[in-house]
Amino acid sequence: MKAKFEWFDDLYEYLGQELAYKLLALPTAVLSNLNEIRINSAGAVSVSVNSKNIILKNENNSTYLLNPEQIDSIFISLFNGAVYKYENQIRSGYITVKGGHRVGFCGTAVYNGNILVSVKNISSVCFRISRQIINCAREILSSILFYDKIYSTLIVSEPCGGKTTIITDLVRLLSNSGKRCAVIDERGEICSVFNGCSQKEVGLLTSVLDGYKKAEGMQIALRCLSPQAIVCDEIGTTEDVNGILEACNAGVPIIATAHGSCEDDLYSRCQIEKLLDSGAIEKLVFLEGASKPGIVRKVVTVNDYNEDNWNSDDCD
Repeated sequence: MKAKFEWFDDLYEYLGQELAYKLLALPTAVLSNLNEIRINSAGAVSVSVNSKNIILKNENNSTYLLNPEQIDSIFISLFNGAVYKYENQIRSGYITVKGGHRVGFCGTAVYNGNILVSVKNISSVCFRISRQIINCAREILSSILFYDKIYSTLIVSEPCGGKTTIITDLVRLLSNSGKRCAVIDERGEICSVFNGCSQKEVGLLTSVLDGYKKAEGMQIALRCLSPQAIVCDEIGTTEDVNGILEACNAGVPIIATAHGSCEDDLYSRCQIEKLLDSGAIEKLVFLEGASKPGIVRKVVTVNDYNEDNWNSDDCD
């Protein structure tokens, strides 16, 4: 069978023939812009395009369902049939597969005391389609890189707003402009490493710390890699913020993403407020959100690190 889409070639071996054919029956406009393929606990299969969800149907318009054995087969295929070798990924609830696509899953948690040690009886699986949009960050590059200076920057949007897509391209642009970048890719979404190789173009001078916790990865990067910029995704915890402050105190700018929709939203979160008030962040890039993923709404210059004294310019 000839696949029409790059993601389909990557995921066919995991989806299986029946589900693959079902997906290919969807309109081309859906398949071209697919964000997620989701199998829920009842066995229903849905796909997401931006903020819209579409449930797969049979010919008689009934809901297309996978049985538990089919879900198990999909899950086992993600680990090449050797689930026991992937304990860390199973505890984390996701794995990066060929093509850089991220697959999340859940089921029944198995605890040893207060420590999650495994997941059994897998009930839901979500394939998150990985795409790279080359030059999508070019319009904001001049706001972040001015002559030889890189401004510490926070890229902000609601979930599914394209933050990771923007930051991936920004790393590529900075690296290829001659800046040494260290990417702390805790969840494997920025670079999509598979079998030790980044599945995305992230530049010629980029070092990837795949799977490292952000604070620990930043320390290693500072000690060992002499980066000119450190990049990470989705900050928010005390450890994340402390790691960023340590990097900035060492003179290394940070480029990171955070959930939020506006300035007030950021200041409602104590850890982000701490980061902004510290003076560590110099630029804020706000995206439009899930309705227009990857589109820049405005760039804010944080002057005196006070919510009443920011300058902002709307982007066309």
